[in-house]
Formats: sequence, structure tokens, C-alpha cells
Amino acid sequence: MENKNNDPKEVYKEYNEEFDKKLMIDHDYDGIKELDNPPPPWLMWLFYFTVIWAVWYLAWFHWFDMGRLQEADYAHEIEEAAQKYKITAMDAETINVLTDVEDLTKGSEIYKKSCVACHGAEGLGGIGPNLKDNKWIYGKEIKNVFGVIKNGTDKGMTSFKSLGDENILKVSSFVLKKL
Repeated sequence: MENKNNDPKEVYKEYNEEFDKKLMIDHDYDGIKELDNPPPPWLMWLFYFTVIWAVWYLAWFHWFDMGRLQEADYAHEIEEAAQKYKITAMDAETINVLTDVEDLTKGSEIYKKSCVACHGAEGLGGIGPNLKDNKWIYGKEIKNVFGVIKNGTDKGMTSFKSLGDENILKVSSFVLKKL
């Protein structure tokens, strides 16, 4: 690497040529010579880590079935939520007017929290319709009142599904028995 005139471009060119000779692979294709230029070590370690992770993932979730896949995990979470919040689906056969004093008292409390703003304390209406007259748009049977409270209506009544079916049944019974 001798440079007679100490020109920096020439020094760099000579250095690159010597460096390339060290990295040169012993074969060429159509006159094109190939250099052995490996990736940096940090990139190789990242690659090795991803390969190890992939093998572990396959073993854990697929070969040994030790982990839950997304569908099983989702079903498990739904089951836990159903148990935690005691979600019950009442159908037409299970809905009957409750007459127990405790249920009607609980229905009265829920009515005061959720319904008074629109229907008034006595159920005479206001923003919402009067609950003491005989002109009920959606019907005056327990199944109809339950459905309106649970699902709401297109005329402004919002859905109260968050109360749960048991509490909706208590409020429905209170509206029909006490109001």
C-alpha cells in the first residue's frame, strides 16, 4: 500500500482494493466477482433469537398443546365473563311478573335510579310517556315491558341491557304492579 504522491483518493482506492482481496470469494460468475460480506453480529443474534422464538412458539402452542390459541382463549374469556357477571338469557317462558316484596323493592330502587328522569317519580311521564294510563304503544304485558326496557325503542327509549335480565325483570314487575 504504497502511495507515491500521498493523494487521499489514491490511498483510499489502494486500501479498498487490498481489503476487497481479503474478502474475495474464490469464484466468479460472468466476470462478476463476489465478496464475502457477512451481516453484522447484532443482526445475526437477532436472527438466531427469532428462530429460537419460533421453535419455542410452535412447541408450546402446536406440538405440545400447552398454550391456548386465540379461539380457545376468546371462548375462555367469554365463559369467565359470563360467570363473573352472571349473564342469563331469559326467554318468553321464563318471564313472569314478580310479586315478591323484595323483588318489587329492588325494582323500585332501580326505577328511581334509571327511570325517574324520563318517566317521573309517579310514572306520569315527562320526557318519556305516561306509565299510568292505558295507552301503551308496545303493550302492557310483562314480555313487552321487559323487551322495551332491555332493548330500547326507536322513539327515544335507550337500552338498559347493562342492568342485567334479573334487574330488568324486577323493574318491569315494579312498573306493572306498583305504577
